[in-house]
Amino acid sequence: MQVTELVRPYRGVSAEDRRARRREQLLEACLDAVAASGVADTTAEAICGRAGLSKRYFYESFADREAVLVAALDRLFEAVRTAINTALAGTTGRAADRIERTVSALVAAISADPRAARLYVEAPRHRALEQRRALAFDEFTQLLVERVLDVDPHDARARTAALLVVAGTTEVLGRWLAGDVPLGEAEFVQTIAGIGLALTAVGSG
Repeated sequence: MQVTELVRPYRGVSAEDRRARRREQLLEACLDAVAASGVADTTAEAICGRAGLSKRYFYESFADREAVLVAALDRLFEAVRTAINTALAGTTGRAADRIERTVSALVAAISADPRAARLYVEAPRHRALEQRRALAFDEFTQLLVERVLDVDPHDARARTAALLVVAGTTEVLGRWLAGDVPLGEAEFVQTIAGIGLALTAVGSG
């Protein structure tokens, strides 16, 4: 007969909740490590040290350092999706207004946490993060087509133009966050929104 191990709550906190808390500690520590030393020098040992947890707990939540870095990037992308959807909620205005709201929400969400911003900037230098970022291109292109632009979602030219907007914005945003684009936030948002509107007009023409 198989005996199921009974995991009792500790100080009123369930084992599942304790695991979730440790995972959150590790994700926060990962961002701290990235902010301090960059993605290349962020190791499982460094993350555990900052989180105050043993490697046993690290491997309880993540297979390796790549997994925790990707999870941290995923969390950033989720924050971006939430910010964009919130900005677009109830919006029925022109495409130009929706594009500007989208770009503004994107920039604000990514720049809100300098630790996450550095992870975003350095993602192209790390294979697993770059692969996840490439998948995000498709996800945000779909969001752009469905919720922001006045285009036929089955129009190949329109989808290509939308993908170009997403990929180009990603590249330029990374450079802006790194300080290589000398524009203030409002001017940067207006510039990207204007270019995005022009490109999508070409795509739907």
